[in-house]
Amino acid sequence: MEGADCPKVKLEPSFLKEQGPMPWKEEQLQPCASEELNSPGDAEEKAAASFPPLASFKKLLLDGWDQPTHDADEKPVEKPGEKSKQLLHQERCAAITSDLCEMLLGEDLAYRGCLNSVAAFILEREVANSQSPYKETYELVALGTGDVCYEGWMEFDGQKLHDLHGLVVARRALMRYLYKQLLMCCSQDPAAFEKCIFCWAEDGEHLRLKPKYHLHLYLSQMPSGAAENLQTTLLQSNPSVDLHVSVKGVLKPVSYCCPSMLSAHVYCVSGSDKLTRWTVLGLQGALLSHFIYPVYITSIVLANPYRDHAVLHRLINKRLQLGPEDGLPSPYCRKKIYLFEGPRVASVDTPPECRSVSLNWCGGDEMLELVNGAVGKAERDIVNPGGHFRPSRLCKAAMLKSFRKVAQEMKREDLMSLPTYHDAKVQATAYQSAKLQLYNQLSVQDLSKWPQKQLVDSFCR
Repeated sequence: MEGADCPKVKLEPSFLKEQGPMPWKEEQLQPCASEELNSPGDAEEKAAASFPPLASFKKLLLDGWDQPTHDADEKPVEKPGEKSKQLLHQERCAAITSDLCEMLLGEDLAYRGCLNSVAAFILEREVANSQSPYKETYELVALGTGDVCYEGWMEFDGQKLHDLHGLVVARRALMRYLYKQLLMCCSQDPAAFEKCIFCWAEDGEHLRLKPKYHLHLYLSQMPSGAAENLQTTLLQSNPSVDLHVSVKGVLKPVSYCCPSMLSAHVYCVSGSDKLTRWTVLGLQGALLSHFIYPVYITSIVLANPYRDHAVLHRLINKRLQLGPEDGLPSPYCRKKIYLFEGPRVASVDTPPECRSVSLNWCGGDEMLELVNGAVGKAERDIVNPGGHFRPSRLCKAAMLKSFRKVAQEMKREDLMSLPTYHDAKVQATAYQSAKLQLYNQLSVQDLSKWPQKQLVDSFCR
């Protein structure tokens, strides 16, 4: 895969200190700070009091919080007379997102407005034997920006990106990163396998995240869907909130969409509904599940102070009632996500030149990729975009190519012989069984039927 041998960009500022066990380590839920909010007005008033404005947060970074990285076993050097600065988990996620975005954008001011819609996946690794005051390292491994959907007609070659919201783009960038990690596992070099984020699972056939690794998600915007419009009190009185899709630029409940419209036009399931789905199925998708156990989100840091954060918590953790008795196949389960309010790293306003574009990057990539939402494809040259497009490195066709390369390296003849993207998906039997249980439960709870796009997966290259 392109860029697989490139060095990873890893930022571990020297100011990060141990702040006590996180709730996922204590197995105790730390509720979202906005759980008690009941109205958008209350949310805005509390946000103004709780979060430093963008300028002050950036000033803290410029005051020395973004120092060069230190090795895990190297103790940070503290200047004489300088009081140790300590950040919370949500501030760490914001800091590393800001640092990496600035590094990738460099002097290019044209696309800094895209950071209003940034989503970033951050890998936490516990380091028990570290001599430094902190006992974990954070590494940003995938990011995406965007707030647009492709509005053209449905196509069937897997070469266009339809959903260009930051959350969905970051998740696809994460999948690209996971394929790169799998290729490291296939290497004959023991050092490469040691650096990989995976180890062999109990069944001896799949890989899984190494112990004491946790995946966090930083979001600068409330995910699209019901979470944008509901208040906590409304959700408490009516927990059966319908699934939402974006069709022709309009977000609407699935039950309001006629089947003929969904069968012809491109539509995108809302971000809040996809987060609910990922609490059961994981982020890796069907193709990667041939090789790895599900990869779940541990926490979300939401940096939108003008929304009721408790709504998102209830939508992704409370709306869907699915327990052990519902028969999810091993190793799938219902995973609770911890929610934190966090600082912003960019302005809340999106400039006009950034409203129809999306950026993506994952660990090992040399540079950002720019995707034009109007055509669903990437600019050939991000430095001098001129209307010459190519399929994005995150499109389904690119994912199928990566899938076949990993299958070849792992000598999985059964997977290499699968002719289409759809065939590769349906042969992931445990994943499909878990998905069926999820969809059945959505219907039982009157949350609408999850819309499916089987025809768009029937390509073979």
